[in-house]
Amino acid sequence: MADSVELPDMEKDLDFATLAIAHRVLTREQLEEAERTINREAEAGKPRRPVEDVLLEKGVLKSDQVWAVYKAKERLIRDARARGQRIGGYEIMGKLGEGGLGVVYKARQLSMGRIVALKVLHERWVTDDEFRKRFLVEARLVGRLSHPNLIQVIDVGRYKSTLYFSMEFVDGEAVDAILDREGRMDLQSTVSIAIQVASALEYLHQRRIVHRDVKPGNIMVTKGGIAKLGDFGFVKSSLESVLSTEGEVLGTPDYISPEAARGEKNLDFRSDLYSLGTTLYHMLTGNPPFGGSVSDVMDQHIKSEPKSISSITKDLPPKMIEVVEKLMKKRPADRYQNFSELLNDLDEVRRAAKSPVVSTGMPSASVATMARSSGPADSSLAKSVAPLKTSLYVVGGLLVVAVAVIIYLLVFKQG
Repeated sequence: MADSVELPDMEKDLDFATLAIAHRVLTREQLEEAERTINREAEAGKPRRPVEDVLLEKGVLKSDQVWAVYKAKERLIRDARARGQRIGGYEIMGKLGEGGLGVVYKARQLSMGRIVALKVLHERWVTDDEFRKRFLVEARLVGRLSHPNLIQVIDVGRYKSTLYFSMEFVDGEAVDAILDREGRMDLQSTVSIAIQVASALEYLHQRRIVHRDVKPGNIMVTKGGIAKLGDFGFVKSSLESVLSTEGEVLGTPDYISPEAARGEKNLDFRSDLYSLGTTLYHMLTGNPPFGGSVSDVMDQHIKSEPKSISSITKDLPPKMIEVVEKLMKKRPADRYQNFSELLNDLDEVRRAAKSPVVSTGMPSASVATMARSSGPADSSLAKSVAPLKTSLYVVGGLLVVAVAVIIYLLVFKQG
């Protein structure tokens, strides 16, 4: 394959061939051969054809690849048009992603000169009272939260007919992107992320908040290895008015809990624990626990057991498999009933795997457990120091006796 080229900024330069090469579906050699064909046809008096038509005819590209390049061009044109626009006190720099409620842009907060992630409500929801309320509930709720493993909300505002809120920009990568690249994650990285996300969920639970959309795509990992849970598009707090109705399904099907898949209304933190379990299952095996259509996946979450982790990969400790299986129990009553127990089990796996201690920065039972785990080492150190202290006492006593003898001899000689 030819080396990728830098994507052009100018809309007029976004030709099909340049984008196809940039996305590594076409080589320069293949392009040059197609252009020679086009030139020969032109010399023969035939009209010049688009290069993609020739590439399709020769079988160099498939129709779905051509379609993907067209879609990439559309996205780049939209981003180019958005770049430089301002929403409130923010200058748009580019698009980061899109969710059920809004679009997330990379932006510059002009007053502070810092880079942020700016979430803007979809235009189709601006005139919908229910979704507008839900967006504002999300923004106000998340704006009150502060935890090192949660993406921090900075500002909430309204600009003309647009609603938005800004969040810290995480310089890192989403877990789903890592899985797309690597296939699966190693045990130490998985446990580290699991402990941090569980700590964030514990913090939310203490404030009676259910996240409702825990999944690889909503977990960012910084270059320093800090995991941050974000995208509260489906959070529900018992302190706020409930904006969902009985039978309405919120959440991502691949990681949704059985009770959420059934559209139950009164979910609690154990629903998030199930989603964490399915996320860990994906991280350890390389695939979500169930596949198929949306309805098939949701039905399987309710009725079926996933393929056992031990039958997919043989290199995981039984304790880690036990943790994931307990998180994924169909009945909430069969899952972990508190975060201390979960975090203690994860810490046991971490210590057995000799992975580094994860600092959550929060006073919790899990951190206390990690601190207690150093107890035996401290005890051994104390035992090794005790004989040394005894020896020092003996040496000190002998020195005192020696000095006394010297003084006595000097006095005796003078006498």
